[in-house]
Amino acid sequence: MLDDCYGDINMIKIIAVGRIKEDYSKSAIANYLARIKHYAKLEINEVPEQGMEKEADKILQLIDGRQYAVLEVNGRQLDSPEFAELIKQKTINNQDIIFVIGGSDGLSQKVISQAAQKLSLSRMTFAHGMCRVFLLEQIYRAFTIINNQKYHK
Repeated sequence: MLDDCYGDINMIKIIAVGRIKEDYSKSAIANYLARIKHYAKLEINEVPEQGMEKEADKILQLIDGRQYAVLEVNGRQLDSPEFAELIKQKTINNQDIIFVIGGSDGLSQKVISQAAQKLSLSRMTFAHGMCRVFLLEQIYRAFTIINNQKYHK
């Protein structure tokens, strides 16, 4: 396991605007959270939808000056091994890992412009709940890659 190799694992935090409404997304999220807990501490902070500027203020308050990555359509696309390397390097460097997912209107430029990284899951548009599922799946996949386990092909 990663924590055997690298000491204490820092927190992975996902800050997401809005609530998940679909049961299928809730179920998939719970599934991946259960899998990830064997590798890392992960928490999801939901910011209520209340207009991009108010959302931005709340997001930046939760980030509290730390580095973070935003998920946005124009961000850099990584393959799974590259994403695993990003997770591994943050862990080795004893850094918290923070991802920010915008709401249906996206993210304020205030949040995007201050991000250390801008990542894209795809150039396509997905339902909000699916973005969380896809991100959690990639986090889980990253840990299996780092630990040379069979999940990743």
